[in-house]
Amino acid sequence: MKRVRIVDVAVAAGVSRATVTNALNGTGRMMEATRQHVRAVAAALDYRPPGLVHRPAHSRTLALAVTTYGDRVWNFADVPYFSQVISGAMATAHERGYGLTVLPAAPSDEQWTSLAADGVLLLDPRESDPVAHLLYDARVPLVFVGRPVEPWPDGSWVDNDHVGSVRAVLDGLRAQGARRIALIAGPGTDHYTRTCIDTYRVWCGEHSASPVVVPMSHPNLAGAMFGGSQPPDAVYGIYDTCGHLMLEAAERHGLRVPDDLMIACMSEDPGYAATEPPVTTMSHSPRLGAQLAVEALIQLVETGTSKTASLVPARLVARRSTERRRTC
Repeated sequence: MKRVRIVDVAVAAGVSRATVTNALNGTGRMMEATRQHVRAVAAALDYRPPGLVHRPAHSRTLALAVTTYGDRVWNFADVPYFSQVISGAMATAHERGYGLTVLPAAPSDEQWTSLAADGVLLLDPRESDPVAHLLYDARVPLVFVGRPVEPWPDGSWVDNDHVGSVRAVLDGLRAQGARRIALIAGPGTDHYTRTCIDTYRVWCGEHSASPVVVPMSHPNLAGAMFGGSQPPDAVYGIYDTCGHLMLEAAERHGLRVPDDLMIACMSEDPGYAATEPPVTTMSHSPRLGAQLAVEALIQLVETGTSKTASLVPARLVARRSTERRRTC
């Protein structure tokens, strides 16, 4: 016989999962009639809460799910951008009296329908994200860290102005003399990756330049970048590790940075200030973004109302890897 899940109670009672949890645990703000209704539905369905879901009355928990790379197992906590999102979200959750569980977002129905959390932050959702749809169907309060690809009902998000960020980097490289700028981006289907690629292609069209987009997953990244008859004189990578990869590739190919090749990347890695040469980075302020997302999620959990979308300012840190011109 199939076990009755908390989502089944929520659907039958016409309420959210968080309301079911609060009604059964005697927590949260709701009308007494609602609490009694939920308890009656749970009893009629013979719902037996698992130990993890039936938390003490004082315990409230949020979850942070990382989804950009789908089902592939990878250590996202080692990536500076993700680690700063995690630390920023955790600090804000704790300040507001919530715990935070961090999970890779493998689209497992059992994992997400039995998750003991009052609400979920979904980091960099991909196209038609299965976890987002599972959470929506389960009526779990949901806030996106990174804009969803599709319009989403009743969901707020926190993101950066990626069009403005990409243009700022490309304009800066062109001002330093670059005319053949390549982009390292993909193969993700998230809004960030798509917007960066689309903006780059539009920018290239405006400047009569041939776009060169090399996916991060390319088996021979350096060969794809420098193997042609007209290799790029500048490169922008939209992921944390791109700067290190391009410095190594430039050294192997005997290219001087920035004289032969200028390098910039999106990164929160402070180590780029100490590379040779130091690498120009675009920061997306992930701690601030995570803070705003947690605050929006807590508002949604506690009041049932969502905030509007929030744009977090990005910050370009210019370093010697893109300073081809010298001024007196």
